[in-house]
Amino acid sequence: MFKKITFVLSFFIGISAPLMSQTKISNPSFRPLISFEEIFKLAIKQNKPIFFEAFLPTCSHCIAYDKTFRDPTIKTFLATNFLAYQLDLSQRENGLFLRKNKVYVPSTPSFIVFSPEGKVIQIEPVGDETNSVAGIKKSLSNAINPEKNPRNLLAKYDQGDRNVDNMLSVALFTRFTMDTVKNMDIVNVITNALPKEKYKDEISFLLMQRVMLDDDNPLFQFFINNLSEYKSKYDSMLVNQTAENVLMSSLFCSRARNYNPAKIAQIKNGLKLLGIPPAQIALRCIVLEVLIDLDHGSVGAAADKIKAYYDSKPIPEKEKDFWCKQLKRKLTSVEPCPLT
Repeated sequence: MFKKITFVLSFFIGISAPLMSQTKISNPSFRPLISFEEIFKLAIKQNKPIFFEAFLPTCSHCIAYDKTFRDPTIKTFLATNFLAYQLDLSQRENGLFLRKNKVYVPSTPSFIVFSPEGKVIQIEPVGDETNSVAGIKKSLSNAINPEKNPRNLLAKYDQGDRNVDNMLSVALFTRFTMDTVKNMDIVNVITNALPKEKYKDEISFLLMQRVMLDDDNPLFQFFINNLSEYKSKYDSMLVNQTAENVLMSSLFCSRARNYNPAKIAQIKNGLKLLGIPPAQIALRCIVLEVLIDLDHGSVGAAADKIKAYYDSKPIPEKEKDFWCKQLKRKLTSVEPCPLT
């Protein structure tokens, strides 16, 4: 139980665990990885964008891409247009680099492109459909095309562009660059423009699967309250997974600390509709609820929530220590923990 609570808390206070180290795929299409500082200096000097292929050594898709990257045409294309490196995500320092630059990699392999000045301009998880010489060249050509790369499309959105295809690209980009606020803004524009009769169409379902990070929009509220209709049209497990992902993204986003009780109740109700047991829902929400109370200086309310969570049962010592450390952040050094 203590391990579970610590895991949940990590979403709020930024605990990260090192990734398992494994043998790296040897790929002659890429330069040997040097320090990130040196890479960005070299990019400015040569005025070239930086391409990283984020991969895992045991990923079968990554191994398949390795063969394509050995093609001489790809080697020449990369050498001409990019500083190209691989990022082994089993190496902790590479994960920390992506986190520092607010890059979220949902799957491997993923193509990440930085401008010579060090700004992320494209993040693209790639699958079998891109694994060809033509597919890789098209993806990376789009990244360096000012009319097509997502960072420039985001700038156009900010200037008033409301082309739906562009907005979908930008919404994905903001998801992968962890800009939840901008993602919500774009998704709300898209969903508010959707006619209600289109809510059950495949494009709407894909929007929720791939882009949406927050439950507070009309499309998702229709979806969560009409799950049976979606399950009659799409795979039931995928419907549940999509709904749970959006609800948990809402619960773990940075602005969650500003939620009011009604918003948390809305998320809890969504999880309940998915058939998640009450004890599991309580586990997922208790840390956030306590932290919100502490943010408002309500130590008593936070302590009451903790006691209610354990349903008057004795709190295990390690868990009590954990909670007392949180509560005492808002108490004077001489005040005892309210749980003792």
